Amino acid sequence: MTAQIYLRRATDADLARIMEIERTPGYETVVGRSSAEFHARALVDPDYAYLVAVDEAGAIGGFAILRDLGNIMGNTCLKRIAVAHPGKGLGRRLLTDVIGWVFTETATHRFWLDHIIGNDRARRVYEACGLTREGVMREAYALPDGQRVDLALMSLLRTEWAAKSG
Repeated sequence: MTAQIYLRRATDADLARIMEIERTPGYETVVGRSSAEFHARALVDPDYAYLVAVDEAGAIGGFAILRDLGNIMGNTCLKRIAVAHPGKGLGRRLLTDVIGWVFTETATHRFWLDHIIGNDRARRVYEACGLTREGVMREAYALPDGQRVDLALMSLLRTEWAAKSG
């Protein structure tokens, strides 16, 4: 189990660490990557939120990127989530905190994400955090080698989160 973490909004100074984590070998096919220019633009875009998981020493162990915060229908998307050291429990803790942040800090009604079918580690974390699979988006994602893969669409409604959170 990882040390105590807290969630905070990312700053410009955090972008190098965010990009380092998303460039972990193997993540290119399950997490995705963005350019420094994209991150710099999105970080200041009010429709996005960059959140980082910080330990007691101030080290960033993971991050999440949310988009569509201003969606008129109340649908906020988890664009990307990643941790530096998978398999140690931080991903689930980070996602739980991100979901809590979304439903307490925004007017979001529906929190949603998609993931590559076959990424069972991610699916298990999403299900453990209360997300429900809604369907499949066929060949919706192009891997770096050009291969097209299906994405599973998952969501969590505010009412479901509130019932689970007590």
